[in-house]
Amino acid sequence: MCNKVCGTIEMLKDKAIDICCITETWLKAKDKAIFAEIHDFGFDIKSSPRKGKGGGVAFLYSQGSFSISENFVKGFKSFEVFECVIKTADRILRLCNVYRTTKTKCKEVYNDTKLSAFFEEFERYLENVVEKSGSPIILGDFNFHLEDKVDQNAQKFASLYKSKGFSQQVVGPTHIAGGTLDLVLTLDSSSDQLSLKNLTIDSNTGTTSDHYIVHFDVPVTLNVQPETCFESKEVREYKKMNINEFRQDLFCSLLQINEFESIDHAAEVYKEVVQSVLDKHAPLINRTFKLNRSPWWDLSCQDAKKEMKKAQRKFYKNKENDDAREIFNEKCIDKAIVINRARNMYFNEKLSSSKGDPKATYKVLNHLLDKTYGSNKLPNSTSDKDLAEDFKSFFNDKVKKIYKNITEENEKITNDQTNTNDSSCNLSEHKFTGFQSISVEELLSLAQDLPNKSCELDIIPMWLFKECLPELIHIVHFIVNESLRTGIFPLSMKTAVVHPSLKKPNLDADVLGNYRPISNLTYYTSQGSLKKSSTTNWLNILRKKGC
Repeated sequence: MCNKVCGTIEMLKDKAIDICCITETWLKAKDKAIFAEIHDFGFDIKSSPRKGKGGGVAFLYSQGSFSISENFVKGFKSFEVFECVIKTADRILRLCNVYRTTKTKCKEVYNDTKLSAFFEEFERYLENVVEKSGSPIILGDFNFHLEDKVDQNAQKFASLYKSKGFSQQVVGPTHIAGGTLDLVLTLDSSSDQLSLKNLTIDSNTGTTSDHYIVHFDVPVTLNVQPETCFESKEVREYKKMNINEFRQDLFCSLLQINEFESIDHAAEVYKEVVQSVLDKHAPLINRTFKLNRSPWWDLSCQDAKKEMKKAQRKFYKNKENDDAREIFNEKCIDKAIVINRARNMYFNEKLSSSKGDPKATYKVLNHLLDKTYGSNKLPNSTSDKDLAEDFKSFFNDKVKKIYKNITEENEKITNDQTNTNDSSCNLSEHKFTGFQSISVEELLSLAQDLPNKSCELDIIPMWLFKECLPELIHIVHFIVNESLRTGIFPLSMKTAVVHPSLKKPNLDADVLGNYRPISNLTYYTSQGSLKKSSTTNWLNILRKKGC
């Protein structure tokens, strides 16, 4: 798996496979760069690495298709097993990924002692798995030649799973050298019986793997429907607008009046006028975007995919043609090489453009090392509206609790100061009476130093705000100084867009307590003039007090 990520995932996309059970992954917990590559392709992975060299089992699945819960099974030395549970509308599925290695310290491949241990442990595992919730599907690389009717060990293994009520579904060779080594076991009981459909063995893996693909359909209804490939959004074409004409209309608008009724009136005038002028020069239009397209995908990747598809069609017309099979395999490998090269070039350019900017460099490195993945996950829910309401109630209760604790702590401090009569704690000496107003020149300097960041609540993006500062400075200066004088923000600036963020990527995404609220405000309040000027005021006061 370490050097086959691109080929494997492109194969899963071509064959529309939702989840893939992989054995002998050779992945380790520290292979963060490989996990990041998997996530970049729009897939997720649940991995159970082996301690030591080689081995390892994993589940590879498309992001957003459904939610799975992992279950690490321990206590077996003769084979590796990793379980995942999928809750569907019909039933609970328990996928059990098994890998039994034939490598031993002895020269003999089939060591009698190790085989005896396997039969004993696997019998115990079958007895345990039927008692667990969910319909079990046990699959993986067992390394038994079930097609060989004279192989005593293979027939003993078949008798073992049959005695526990399981049936084996795979018929035909699953390895390049022949032999039915990769198996799928399902229960025969009426309550847990799964009628697997369209089970096929495909020798074209898109990689250099010596094992074939065994894929099948499970007749269940997923709770989470797959996302559409396209998304429609309302956008503004800022690059096509005439900035000079936009500024001219702002200059001739109500923004330049000398008096405003109140700070809220000024904020409303600013919002309505800028919105109206913006609608004139850059109206909202509908645009359709393709989802799950990697940022490095270019024409070379598209051409390589077309060549692979062309070879695939020729091969599928005559699957007995060895030349067509070989050409198809070569085109699959070529496509993976081209995509990998495009991804490497993309991140090389990102790092080169970040030279001299440590923050931007670490952002790219953290992405490549998979340190930021998972922070944008959300709990599973059938309704986005219900989920938003749940988060709102949870965060609201959390804030109320914090306010209550602060109030109680302040009362305690006040009581302690009253009881001790400590003159050093005389609050009247440090009384804060108000902020100082700032000049137009100071405000212009503060605004130009702001980073070009914006949120959904901003009427215009920060870069355009800076371009139009001469036309906007009059009303912005009034709003800032009036806020400092009265200590009151305009009502329209007290709104925030709250994004739930997981505190740590490895926490349970279904527990609301594992999230923290990230509030995105307008650049006025979050990072703008009000924040900068009030911070400057506080620093001046602290310096005067000798703090």
